[in-house]
Amino acid sequence: MSPRVLGSLILLAAGAMLAAGCDRDASMRIRYLPGIVAGSERVLPPEPIAVAPIAGPMAAGRFKVGAVYDEHGNVERELFLIDPGPLITQAVVRCLSDAGLKAVMQTSDRDAVAAGKNGVPVLTTVVEELSVEKRFRPERTVHGQYFSMTARARLSFTLSSRDNSNLYSGVMTGTEEEPPAPVGGEIFLPLETEPAESLSVALSRAIGALVLDPRFRAALAR
Repeated sequence: MSPRVLGSLILLAAGAMLAAGCDRDASMRIRYLPGIVAGSERVLPPEPIAVAPIAGPMAAGRFKVGAVYDEHGNVERELFLIDPGPLITQAVVRCLSDAGLKAVMQTSDRDAVAAGKNGVPVLTTVVEELSVEKRFRPERTVHGQYFSMTARARLSFTLSSRDNSNLYSGVMTGTEEEPPAPVGGEIFLPLETEPAESLSVALSRAIGALVLDPRFRAALAR
């Protein structure tokens, strides 16, 4: 075998290994699902509210949020997110707007402070947890291999005003478990099969839960 052919084969093998590694540790894309929380739309008055940029160590950067495991408990794929802060900020704005508020996304903390000085209440959000795990089981059916999947999102919210630095504070948690729990002996197929979609559901539920909190609604009325 000529050195040129051998070199080409080595490059191809290295490329294949790199592609496999990227696929194994590929970053997920999550999204916000409007209206997923019943009773969270068109329930608040059209009052202005400023939404500060998402804060917390999980708002920016690339970090692991979970993994997919085979039937023997071995890691098939690690799950990562990259810079979810802007997406979550937009999701909070969308949720509050759908609820009826005049929500405005602030591009910086300085803008948020200025909005507060102008009498507009400011909502600050901190990402405390984003996680998802998918575990396959040995059993198989015509629909594929059995698995269980759990996703969890936990967000801390603080509402402040010019006269009150803590009008409201609360922690909202959203979860998504697949497959759904049996009801009356009836077993359901999974609604979501992809970790990114499962985590998207959990995140959307955590954001929507804020609108349902009576303490948050009372704080807006002050």
